[in-house]
Amino acid sequence: MVLDRKLQLELLTKIAECYPFAWDDYERNTESDEYYKCAINLHYLSGHGLLTEKSTSAKPNTTGDGGGRLFIKSPAITEKGLDFLQNDGGLSAILGVVTVRFEADTIRTILQLKVDQSDLSPADKQKLRSVLQELPAENIKHLSTKIVDMGWDGLGSLMSLIQSSVF
Repeated sequence: MVLDRKLQLELLTKIAECYPFAWDDYERNTESDEYYKCAINLHYLSGHGLLTEKSTSAKPNTTGDGGGRLFIKSPAITEKGLDFLQNDGGLSAILGVVTVRFEADTIRTILQLKVDQSDLSPADKQKLRSVLQELPAENIKHLSTKIVDMGWDGLGSLMSLIQSSVF
């Protein structure tokens, strides 16, 4: 296969050393296997947004039988590529933080579904559903915090379950 992870990392590292400029220290013989392999891997990295779109260019075959040529143009690393090399997510990890908030009604609905799925008697299920329906949003929030705390407290038994399933 032409895609080569080791070569891709090597290319990204070399190109990063030139940042913010383009890399120009590559094989110039467009007929060589080394050039072709490099061009394919640069094109692949560009397709994933780790290099700029100007890194390679494709020239279709004019004979109509498919194929074509791929040329190395001006390989330059993107900020996404630099963050990838940092292996810590870089600024993308900081700027891309997603905060998830649940409305009280959503949590109430989830809790009611869990009550319905429980082994409780129908009378107890109905009583719990009624209490949950009447519970103010602040109490739902407090109840949710307690549920999360119970989950963290039970993390040890969860880890044991995972280990026994895997090993």
